[in-house]
Amino acid sequence: MYQCKECGAKSVNLTWKCFVCGEFWSLEKIIEEKSSTAGNKIYWTSQKLNKIDLTKKESEIKYKTSSSELNNVLWWWVVPWSLVLLSGEPWIWKSTLTLQISDFIKNKNFIYVSWEETTSQISNRSERLKIKWDNLSLLSETNFENIMSTLKDNPCDIVILDSISVISSNNITSASGSINQIKYITDVLLDFSKTTNTAIFIIGHVTKDWNLAWPKALEHMVDTVLYFEWDRFENIRILRWVKNRFGATNEVWIFKMTDKGLIDVPNPWLEFISKDSEATIWSALSITLEWSRALIVECESLTTYTKFGYPKRSARWLISSKLDMLIAVLWKYTKIKLDSSDVYSNIARWLHIKDPAIDLAIIASLISSKTNFAMPRNAIFIWEISLTWKIKNVFNIEERISQAEKLWFENIYIPNIKLAKKHKINIIKLNNIVDLINQLS
Repeated sequence: MYQCKECGAKSVNLTWKCFVCGEFWSLEKIIEEKSSTAGNKIYWTSQKLNKIDLTKKESEIKYKTSSSELNNVLWWWVVPWSLVLLSGEPWIWKSTLTLQISDFIKNKNFIYVSWEETTSQISNRSERLKIKWDNLSLLSETNFENIMSTLKDNPCDIVILDSISVISSNNITSASGSINQIKYITDVLLDFSKTTNTAIFIIGHVTKDWNLAWPKALEHMVDTVLYFEWDRFENIRILRWVKNRFGATNEVWIFKMTDKGLIDVPNPWLEFISKDSEATIWSALSITLEWSRALIVECESLTTYTKFGYPKRSARWLISSKLDMLIAVLWKYTKIKLDSSDVYSNIARWLHIKDPAIDLAIIASLISSKTNFAMPRNAIFIWEISLTWKIKNVFNIEERISQAEKLWFENIYIPNIKLAKKHKINIIKLNNIVDLINQLS
């Protein structure tokens, strides 16, 4: 048989293109063998829904961590029988995070399985992070059967595998990291976590185009999937929960990388703006929702007279087509003309924003740069710009207004819509961009 290493589809013939995913030269020869562990699985018996025991409290079943930000992402708990895939680019501190989890969760026994790093390297890192070794054991092994024998002989609460791509099983003839190895190992680990109530964290890697370094089938097999995001020139890390069978998937964890490890950011909603209190030309503030986490973002724009016949448009950390659209709206409906100006727009601190609610902040920064009028730092701009010049309501605008109220902001510019409740902050409702220009002039 031949199997696609991208999607896992099988074929009896060797072809130059996978007939399922369309990937070129992705088929490789495989030899299917019966697993030696066949017939050893523990099969569950069916239960009546009204007979299930619900007397135990969640706090008695699940593990709570000492990190408030991590609790937000994990929906406040680590489920004992869960299989978690933690993925991210190299050098993003995935191993550091999993090592710190053993310190975040108290009074639970951990087994850390690693081959990519020696036990002395892990020991040195734990000393730097001041992690106690009372409940943490290390295992340096790549043979899957030896790992499973160790886990069965030494019961624990949480297992960390760093990483799954270097582990191989004797029951599968292909090399470590192949589709057959990954799927077989994951299937056995999933069965082990369910039958023994053991939480298992699997560390994985991603490719340059931010995809897992193995088929999507692995994401379907595990219970939860965590993604790391970062910028190599910043010390900020973002942990996204993209799949969660035990809770919501609309949370992110924002933390800083320090010499003491990964620490919670006390005020994550203010991390991506400058701390200047004075009004600034070419800059305006808005509130975006990173999943359910509200963040204050700073939109910057710079307009200069073009030296060439065709004006330049440059957008960083926002969609370039959005910038072109907003410039066209300004030219069509206002007296501010940018047809002979180079325009540069930027979202401060590398945060890539696709939220349409920041359109008004970008417009305000363009107006500020063109007219040399400084935008107030105590104001928030929230509005999705419409090509038809009609008002468009912003998703979850009540939550954005509530977040602005909690901070020092005094004014908030929003569309002229009816709100469900009253707010203490000064709300300025606009019908169009001309109203914004009149308000600021």
